Amino acid sequence: MNPCPVMESLQVGQLVRLVNLQRAELNHHLGRIEELTKSNGRAGVRLHNTIWKDQESKEESPMLAVKPENLRRVSLPTDAPLPVLDSIGRRSISRLLGDTGWGLPDNVVAGIASWLQICRVHLSDVTVTGCSSSRGDFPISAVLNDQENEWWISNSGTCPDGHGHEYLEFSFGAERRVTVVAVKIPALPYGPLSVRDFHLEVIDPMKSLTPTQLMTLDSREMQEFVLFPPLECRKLRLVCTRNAAAAMMSAEHVPRSLLGRGGDCIGLFQVGFA
Repeated sequence: MNPCPVMESLQVGQLVRLVNLQRAELNHHLGRIEELTKSNGRAGVRLHNTIWKDQESKEESPMLAVKPENLRRVSLPTDAPLPVLDSIGRRSISRLLGDTGWGLPDNVVAGIASWLQICRVHLSDVTVTGCSSSRGDFPISAVLNDQENEWWISNSGTCPDGHGHEYLEFSFGAERRVTVVAVKIPALPYGPLSVRDFHLEVIDPMKSLTPTQLMTLDSREMQEFVLFPPLECRKLRLVCTRNAAAAMMSAEHVPRSLLGRGGDCIGLFQVGFA
């Protein structure tokens, strides 16, 4: 039997995005290939801990055996300016518009190229500018630090039976490319209000995007999700639509009415962008 050509193209250490899995909660998570087993044609992938590394945790997430067709290689952006989506690089612009093309002056070519470049988002760019509601335990800016004794939780009653449309709004100060979003929550049984289902919405009437639903796992790690295609925006909202208790009830076919008092809000520890 010939080796799978897709398997041959994978390498240990590569970053990958999980896609098209029957376990929908795993799709779009970022992971790293840790081993390749050609005998069963699967790659050993460990999720998260790639950008946001937990130096204190001694626990490793379990390794998943994933078929190559359910993996997509991921290249994280560098600090150098990038061509905006659906555009071309600075060198190509110079060839088209400079001495070898239209013959425009160098300063004009440089000005045009600068308008077609974008930088990736950095932690220092991110501010929390608003939310749909807050219980008020801590300032909403707490979601930008890594302290597990601070959090954001929406107002009581905003998520009946654990379902709602509660959001945090973030600003980057300028147009930035967002390739990865990360969320940290407390694992069950400590985090029944933790966000389970969420998506991102770009705050720009000129950009109509169909949001991709993302799902957290029952894990205390900073969970990293790959956005494909990446988002390019000044502001966006992280919209939480179902909490962990409601997801558990649904999976176990328990009536929503048994969710109990206090389960009508949603929250998280930390959010990050890269």
